[in-house]
Amino acid sequence: MKSKLWLVLVLAGFGSNTALLGCSSGGSSGAGSGGAKASGGATGSGGATGSGGQGSGGSGSGGVTSTGGTTSSGGATATGGSTAGSGGATGSGGATGSGGMTPGSGGAAGSGGAAGAGGTGSGSGGSSGWSCPPANSLSGAPFSGTTVAATRIMNAPPADAFNNMGNDFTNVEGPVWIGDSLYFSEYKTTNVPPARILKLGPGDAVTEFIPDSGSNGLAVDGQGNIVSANHKAQGIVRFSLPGKTPTTLVSMADGKALNSPNDLVIASSGTIYFTDPNHQNNTNPQGATRVYQWKPGDAVATAITDYMQQPNGITLSLDEQSLILGGQSGTKKYAITGGTVAMTGMSFGPSEVTSGVNADGMTIDCVGNLYVAVAGGTTVYVVKPDGSKLGTITLPSGGGQANVTNVAFGGTDHKTLYVTAQGSGKGQGVFKVQLNLPGRPY
Repeated sequence: MKSKLWLVLVLAGFGSNTALLGCSSGGSSGAGSGGAKASGGATGSGGATGSGGQGSGGSGSGGVTSTGGTTSSGGATATGGSTAGSGGATGSGGATGSGGMTPGSGGAAGSGGAAGAGGTGSGSGGSSGWSCPPANSLSGAPFSGTTVAATRIMNAPPADAFNNMGNDFTNVEGPVWIGDSLYFSEYKTTNVPPARILKLGPGDAVTEFIPDSGSNGLAVDGQGNIVSANHKAQGIVRFSLPGKTPTTLVSMADGKALNSPNDLVIASSGTIYFTDPNHQNNTNPQGATRVYQWKPGDAVATAITDYMQQPNGITLSLDEQSLILGGQSGTKKYAITGGTVAMTGMSFGPSEVTSGVNADGMTIDCVGNLYVAVAGGTTVYVVKPDGSKLGTITLPSGGGQANVTNVAFGGTDHKTLYVTAQGSGKGQGVFKVQLNLPGRPY
């Protein structure tokens, strides 16, 4: 699969920092079990375990962002087209790029390499190869009014033997847009549950892409490969495309196996931040639930932040100066200084995403609005960069029980928001709504 390049967009931050993107899951109770993406029941997921299985998280968004240009040479593919442009892996500017506050041509592999030639300013781009349009081309709200409804995509997931013709409770999680298709996980609710990756292609055709993937949250790296938070491997697993070959990048921390990695986000440097609750592995080998970082070349993951209440969703701000986390302690924001994440953070967003909730999957649009799926319900909350509530996106009623788990932007213009949901009685699935602004692919 061709690697794609990210262009960088300078966006205003959330509060004192900038907005983040990501995905995760959970819920407080119900047919399923707790988890960032909770395979939880009617109300999503709750603690380490739910009342009916194991929950889980989803893929973080943000990807490997890179500082790139406001206009960027080469358009969507940056200078150099679909291959590494002038600058190769690091290109002109290296990790931070050269130049002023706004980026030049950049992207994960274009001219400017990881950070693009163009400066220290923030931007979007990086791992997925897609970048936000120039800031001066974007304006307005993502939708009119205060709420908008998403519609169900038929046969996503397909009703087959994996889910007992759609009648069993399963969790649909980790949406990520790569190329012309959406990829997402579906998994059952047993301990260390079976999982598969499905592909939603052109015309909304759904096929099984990787059986027995063991995956939960999904992301995309700078070479266009799927990177998964993987409960089967108890680590972070990359599936190289198009061959689908799995490679475990990390599975240990502090001399012990990880629990059940749930959600992840990839920085422009290649650093992967991920959450590790114990929703899909009740043996809890770590003896605690934490947030970790892993840098390419490291043998083990390193614990970061004080978020230890079943951390779930995770995402990076557009300028990579903040890490946003969700879970049973609600939504919190952590500053990143010189590549180091602060140990303590602050609550971020309205009470609907911070107080007494399990924040699930997240993503971000190109003007900095954060989209948060709150486990145990049918609502995605949209949060402005200043932390105030912009509005809501809701799933339709009927057609079986469904609880939101995650969100991601896709489509040819990246203005289609995809929402995944866990459930039973054919309530689990993928929903979509067309918005007025583009956003991140996971």
